[in-house]
Amino acid sequence: MSKKIIALDAGHGMRTAGKRCLKSLDPNQTREWYLNDRIMDKVEAALQAYDCTVLRVDDTTGAKDISLSARVKAANTAKADIYISMHHNAGLGGRNGGGTVVFYSSSKTERGVQAQKLYQAIVSRTGLIGNRSAKVINKGFYVIRKTSMPSFLVENGFMDSPQDVPIILSEQHAQKTAEGVVYFITSLLQLKASGTVGSAGNALAAGGVTAGAGKQPAPGKYYPAYTGKKTTLAAALTSLEITSTYAFRKQIAAANEIRGYIPFVALDIVVFCLSAL
Repeated sequence: MSKKIIALDAGHGMRTAGKRCLKSLDPNQTREWYLNDRIMDKVEAALQAYDCTVLRVDDTTGAKDISLSARVKAANTAKADIYISMHHNAGLGGRNGGGTVVFYSSSKTERGVQAQKLYQAIVSRTGLIGNRSAKVINKGFYVIRKTSMPSFLVENGFMDSPQDVPIILSEQHAQKTAEGVVYFITSLLQLKASGTVGSAGNALAAGGVTAGAGKQPAPGKYYPAYTGKKTTLAAALTSLEITSTYAFRKQIAAANEIRGYIPFVALDIVVFCLSAL
């Protein structure tokens, strides 16, 4: 039996115009891409523990906003078994309100039931219910309308809501959201644990760095230091065939006592210790 393929889509790109938190609520005006990518990186990392294949249809560095048609084509070509697109909402202009909404686009009754299960899996963990009159909506957004597999788009709180912004900026909220998404995916597709150590935390605890999804290095094994041109940490890890998810990069930074790491800051040189002992 072939492995299930999960298509993950962190909406937008780092520099997509207007997609950011309201300045009066978040002086840093955190980009939506960062919020979306942080969650999907956590989902991707968690799924490494299951017998499945993860397909990221977005640009995980955020440098390029992949077109909607390209995202859809990647998922359809791969014959993915499920498609999850992560977003954060806006439209309140600093007024009260907000919450989580899950969208789907299908005439099938079962798809609406599945969307409701995804919503419950997320909000039962995050508590971000909000005041939306409709929590699960059948609406034809391009990526969920054009994909050929069960597809869902999550609007995970409002970036211009006084109630939602402090919550969606938190690491805890991102983690809880990811846990809900993973629970939904693994339950729907009946995924089994692969028996391999795929999480960044376990790889670091073992004294090494994971080379690719689900591969566990022997204790004490380190990979060659990056010696290429100046680039971002994510790009450097990818060139070394090491998983480059945000969750993993953040743990690498913490392990090397680099505080306040954020993924869209370009590094002059990748300096963490990967040289052979």
